[in-house]
Amino acid sequence: MDSGVVFSAKMDTKGKIIADNYAGVLVSKQLEDMLNSNLESEGITAKSLMIAFSTIDTGEIEVGISLDDYIAKHKPEFFGGYIVVKESPNNTGVALTNAFQRTFNDIQNIDLRANIWVIPEESYDEVIEDFSRLPEVSNSWFEDKNTLSNFKFSVKKDSVNLSEHELDQLLQGGE
Repeated sequence: MDSGVVFSAKMDTKGKIIADNYAGVLVSKQLEDMLNSNLESEGITAKSLMIAFSTIDTGEIEVGISLDDYIAKHKPEFFGGYIVVKESPNNTGVALTNAFQRTFNDIQNIDLRANIWVIPEESYDEVIEDFSRLPEVSNSWFEDKNTLSNFKFSVKKDSVNLSEHELDQLLQGGE
């Protein structure tokens, strides 16, 4: 109840929980906190919603497993999700790349992918309030939001998918 995470659960008609993603969300929150902190240290105000992706079933996730132990045991192929970024003239491609690269290194060089949505400063808090209550999100959730830009960004072992110049433009609302 005090974990600070939003998760989904399925119940049968008798009220018994038959499935939930609580343990997985706890692991994802560790990654989100790390990524948000790395973005903040680069001067970018943002909130993320991330998840691990794998093509193999490695069994149930234990409640309370550390992110490092999760990676070692479950071997995710990549982490992906959504990041909502607050508009700021201080948002730069260098800063975003540095934050992603540091996170990538901390998660043992597992690919890191995100749909990034830049939100005007004046509506950021309202969007984040709603965003923070979601167990999952999709691009369609942003359709009625006032967004400046959105783009996909990824860091892989040997590359990033956008140049710092392209990121500078996208982070400032350009295309």
